[in-house]
Amino acid sequence: MNKYIGKVSQYYRDVISEMRKVVWPTRDEAKDLTVVVLTVSGILALFTFLVDQVISFVMGKLL
Repeated sequence: MNKYIGKVSQYYRDVISEMRKVVWPTRDEAKDLTVVVLTVSGILALFTFLVDQVISFVMGKLL
């Protein structure tokens, strides 16, 4: 039982050590990255919609 407690406490010490190394983005960087993610997501959604419409049209004509 004690070896498990030691492993768990070592795990949490390692997590804390790694979290201290994290470099968090500034508020402005986070805003800019959010805009990039939303823009790319919108473009991909539009592309997927258009491909779906073309495939549906072609399948409708073939069948």
